[in-house]
This record gives sequence, C-alpha cells and structure tokens, in this order.
Amino acid sequence: MFKRTDRLKELFLREVSLALQDVHGLNSRGIVTITGVELVDDGKMLHVYFSVFGHDKAWTEALLTRSIYLIRAALKKRLRLRTIPAIMFKHDPTPEAAARIETLFDKIRAEKKDGRPG
Repeated sequence: MFKRTDRLKELFLREVSLALQDVHGLNSRGIVTITGVELVDDGKMLHVYFSVFGHDKAWTEALLTRSIYLIRAALKKRLRLRTIPAIMFKHDPTPEAAARIETLFDKIRAEKKDGRPG
C-alpha cells in the first residue's frame, strides 16, 4: 500500500511534466526529461530531477528556474492541496552516465569480436 508521500510524488511528477509543456522554448536546445521528484523538508520542498539530451544543460536549468513561478501557479490551479511545495530543479546525470557505460560495453564487444580467431 502506498504512503501519502509516494502518492504525492507521483502526482507532482505527473503535474510538473504537464506544466512544463507550457514552457516556451524548453526543448529548443535539447530534449528535457523529468527523471524523478523528491519531497523533502516534510513536503515543503520538491526537488525535481531532470536530464537533457543535448549540449546546453546550463541554459535549460536557467529556463527551468525562471519557470518555477509559472509551474507553481499551474499546480495551485490544478491541485487541491493546502500547500504547494517550493520547487528546485536539479540536473540528474544518471542517463549520461548510463550512455557512457553502454558505449564502453559496445567497445568491449567490438574488441572481443575483432580479437577472436575466425
């Protein structure tokens, strides 16, 4: 059975993703993906983790930070909660690390394939 915080995290993940669709120019310098959310400080702060497939992570993080007010306003309008937590965007390096590891595995497979007598 889900705890209240787990249900809230799922709700905030879905609603923040929907609210980000209205941010103009978000995917113009890379593809942004929300990878997860974390409620901290007894639900007063929401950390939203994102990854960017592209090269301009700093620009994307700045745009997301500037859009926090619009996202919170959308959450206030759509959700029936007493308080909407403060939002902080954090870059999630996990997808890039996974891609780097996959590239290394591909190189190892290619070396094994070339090194076998045939």
